[in-house]
Amino acid sequence: MARDKQAVDPRASVPAARAAHLAARIGRLLYMNGADTRHVAHNVTEIARHLGHPAHALVTPEGILVTVGTEEQFSTKLGHEVAATGVNMGKLLEIQQIADDILLRRDGSFEIERRIDDAERNSHGYPEYVVILGVAVTTGSLAMLFGSSWTVALASFVTGLVSTLLRRRLPELLPNPFAVTFAVAIISGLVAVFALRLRPEESPILALTAAGMILVPGVPLINGIREIATGHAGNGIARLTTGITLVLTIGFALYVVGVVTGAKLPVDVGPGMLPVPEDLLFSALAAIGFALLFNVPVRGIAFCVIAGMASHGLRTGLEELGINLPIASLIGAIVAALIARLAASIHQVPAVVFAFPGVVAMIPGSFGFRAGIGGLEIMSLGAKAPLDLVANTFSLAIITTITTIAIAIGLALPLSGFPNEPSPANSRKDQDHE
Repeated sequence: MARDKQAVDPRASVPAARAAHLAARIGRLLYMNGADTRHVAHNVTEIARHLGHPAHALVTPEGILVTVGTEEQFSTKLGHEVAATGVNMGKLLEIQQIADDILLRRDGSFEIERRIDDAERNSHGYPEYVVILGVAVTTGSLAMLFGSSWTVALASFVTGLVSTLLRRRLPELLPNPFAVTFAVAIISGLVAVFALRLRPEESPILALTAAGMILVPGVPLINGIREIATGHAGNGIARLTTGITLVLTIGFALYVVGVVTGAKLPVDVGPGMLPVPEDLLFSALAAIGFALLFNVPVRGIAFCVIAGMASHGLRTGLEELGINLPIASLIGAIVAALIARLAASIHQVPAVVFAFPGVVAMIPGSFGFRAGIGGLEIMSLGAKAPLDLVANTFSLAIITTITTIAIAIGLALPLSGFPNEPSPANSRKDQDHE
């Protein structure tokens, strides 16, 4: 108890209820924009402490519960409900900046509240046309990474344009994220199939694969495994459940497209591999699109590109040497995380800003939704399902699971050794100390 009282600076004290309220709001915004549970809980407790009160934070997928005070006198605040989580690195850094300034005692409580309001209202993202073009280039690049022809890559580019525009418009009409994902996958899948009807000799499977990949929620899948690995099983399972459900939604949507258009979606036709130099080029282009989609600040995009090239290019090179996909993905993710750690120390921002855009292209989304399509075919055929279809479906599901776990572990190993993320506040503290 004495330790808690000594850790609190009474000059910074504000009423307990208000300290809990401000800490909960900042924690909620961090969580909604891509931060993991450990990062959120650390910031919430530190903010409350610097506002004059020892605190305990409980972070759940539904909301954040903050208790401030001592055993004799305490106040508990349940923050607003957590809306659908996403990845917005620009907003994440903006909220982190507010948290850092609180730790430096630069703002009063009313100024903090005003800044939180501004951050919550303003998107501060890239112009819409830049994001749409960037993601379309990423979709075409993914098709090339899967070994498609330039014709299929062009169709994938067009599909990416339509998909990204719909993803930004449909939430205004369909507030449910699963409904949005299903509608976007259906429409973009139809665009891919009909665009390739001009070249009947070309199979639409790789264009559909790229269209599905751009929708795959790679970050929730990775974060879910990281949450479980760091002892936050409840939040990890919630994230994984959301991610897996969205993957199955994409698979079902593409299955419907195949039924409606007559396009064959073979479960056993997977991505190919490019030569390493070409892989590096298209990995770089894919990373740029993901960085724009995740609203990574301009100063960080170069490191996202480097991480993407190194991770995906290394994985391809290792696969060419005969190393299997999960092990190659693990090594690629470790390299991406090390690059992200270096970039974080240079730019004084959390490493996750560079890590996620650098590894998302490695997420085995094509395996995941092909497993979903296979499951749907097994369901429709029942006992008549061929043994090879059953075997391929289970194999794809296992590959998806193991590879995603490998990527998450590859990210967690280099980052978990550094519990205190670099931040502008830490840098300024060092400078003030000097």
